Amino acid sequence: MVDVDKVRNIVIAGHSGAGKTSLAEALVFNAKATTRIGKVEDGNTASDYEPEEVKRAGSIQTSLLPCDWKDHKINFLDTPGYDDFVGEVISPMRVVEGAVIAVAANAGVEVGTERAWAKCEEAEIPRMIFVGKMDRENADFARSVESLESSFGRKCVPFQVPLGSEQSFKGVVDLLNPPDDVPGEMSDQIAEARDRLIEAVAESDDELATRYLEGEDISQEELLGRAKKAIMSGDLVPILAGSGVMNLGAAELLNATIEFMPSPLEGRQATAEAKEDAV
Repeated sequence: MVDVDKVRNIVIAGHSGAGKTSLAEALVFNAKATTRIGKVEDGNTASDYEPEEVKRAGSIQTSLLPCDWKDHKINFLDTPGYDDFVGEVISPMRVVEGAVIAVAANAGVEVGTERAWAKCEEAEIPRMIFVGKMDRENADFARSVESLESSFGRKCVPFQVPLGSEQSFKGVVDLLNPPDDVPGEMSDQIAEARDRLIEAVAESDDELATRYLEGEDISQEELLGRAKKAIMSGDLVPILAGSGVMNLGAAELLNATIEFMPSPLEGRQATAEAKEDAV
């Protein structure tokens, strides 16, 4: 029996064709809920199982994809991207505590991205952004980040830096816990991105901001703790990267889900109000 504080209910939303289902496939595969990664074009994904979805090569309903990761139970809800099925996006927003908004690295912010963000705002739930399809032609992480900041503000901050792009894409670097063996040609980029992240986390807390401006070191424990609080309050939105098809970045997204997304005990609580004219 899993403790409630180790449960995560997460909706995956975004523009049609942004890679939501492919991402979901990689997530449940890494969590060993499936034994292979299905492909949308082959009609054998875990979430698009209805005959009409297989025919369309796209989602038309919300699918529940439960999995276990590091002693946590995660329930992912893969939603359609087409406007025709927006009801399938609205409904799960009422039963989750967090969201992952999928963005295609070769497209950036699209109409469906803005709609998913607006639904998260209405539901008052924290969110992370996954810039996927980093292996595709014209994939550009920096350009995607710029479009996200332009559309939703500078509270959207990269928590990762991709290693390469398009055919040379080979993984991501965690900015909160950067490895010692980062490629030399990327050391300056990673250091700059990490400084930007630490600054964004510090800005969400007056005391931490003062210490940061005075040049005082901020411990890893403080950084992680304050980052989660800022994400939960909506003051910070992590930007992650990867490729569902290549299964790169999925394990890191699972880690971020249990680290930064709220449990049912931490998430916003639904309340019922009695109306005077109720029968």
